[in-house]
Amino acid sequence: MNKFTLLLILILAAGCSSLNVQTNFWDSPKAYLAQTPPGETPVKFAPRRINDSPYFSTGRCAFSTDGKEFYYCRNNDWFSAKEASIQVLRYDGDKWTGPTTFVRQFYAPAFAPGGDTLYFIGGGKGGVTQVHRRSKGWSEPETFIKRSYVLYDFMPARSGNMYAASNINGSIHDFTCYDICVMAPVNSGDTTIHSLGKPLNTPGFDGDFFVAPDESYIVVSAKEHPDYECELYISYHKSDGGWTNPKSLGPRINNGLAHRWGEYVEPNNKYLFYSYGHGPQDCALYWVRFDDLLENLRHTNFEPYVKDSIVRQTAKPKHLFSFTVSDQVFYDDDGNGTLSYSATSADGSALPAWLRFDSETKTLSGTPQRPGTWMIRVVATDTAKATAVCTFPIKVE
Repeated sequence: MNKFTLLLILILAAGCSSLNVQTNFWDSPKAYLAQTPPGETPVKFAPRRINDSPYFSTGRCAFSTDGKEFYYCRNNDWFSAKEASIQVLRYDGDKWTGPTTFVRQFYAPAFAPGGDTLYFIGGGKGGVTQVHRRSKGWSEPETFIKRSYVLYDFMPARSGNMYAASNINGSIHDFTCYDICVMAPVNSGDTTIHSLGKPLNTPGFDGDFFVAPDESYIVVSAKEHPDYECELYISYHKSDGGWTNPKSLGPRINNGLAHRWGEYVEPNNKYLFYSYGHGPQDCALYWVRFDDLLENLRHTNFEPYVKDSIVRQTAKPKHLFSFTVSDQVFYDDDGNGTLSYSATSADGSALPAWLRFDSETKTLSGTPQRPGTWMIRVVATDTAKATAVCTFPIKVE
């Protein structure tokens, strides 16, 4: 091979490499509506483009798999879908055009993994609605799933599993009954819905989330207050099929009380989007660099949590009482061998005089002298000094 042939090969290779870079739209300055990408501090996403007073962007958004279409929900009220609509902006090869109305009274758009089907909820129909991409646009909306229970924040995964929040454990109007759930693929014939249980779900409202297409992680709105102010947490999928105890996305994202929901990670897996506000008047769509945070949090401490609560224990006066805390009560994703245990009265004061606690065997024992009820608190502490607390009564009858 002479030097001229080698030079020609190098030139062609460089040209092909340059072409590959140019065809990756996600890395071009036109991507993400040509907005300046954020760093580790969240900023508003395209505020001059997608907010049109009195309307505001709200809830989950969605990019097409090639990044050249952007769908988001617009509304003028948090709790009514009367004026809600899904808007779309498209990149025409030179610039972004729109927004235009895609469908009315629907929200929470979510693409199927292949990108040729788009799901959303609302429309007064209940369940999940779908449209399919055609050569000349999208098909008419049609019902995809209709169940006797509510399906909120529906999301499909590559495996065919389907995720949604649902009121399977209570009334449609009791929002404390909503759990994040999973359903089998539609073609499996299994119509059962299953709560993901602890530690993802709590006694409060658990409904706003984003699950990765490969189901490797889930971002949830956690620590819900009565008015739904919350923080964003992340949980990782474990090899045994369970989920790790959710951990905070950090103070730059969780910078005080606010409503945070509609979490979404775009197909390039680089930025997290979510709705943020203290009321409709300041509600907006925010975005933040997420890929490094996603990986870094995987390797930080997981806090222990209560897996199975301790039920009321009973004793008799002047009879020996003994109770050993089960290994199933506390769980630590870093390994239960990291935990140490202590016990006090529920208010943090010393145990009653008749009761003692062996921290090695996790056993409470003693002989009560009179009837009464004592509230006991057992604390599990990991090596990072994070704790989990379980409180229960001992009733002496």
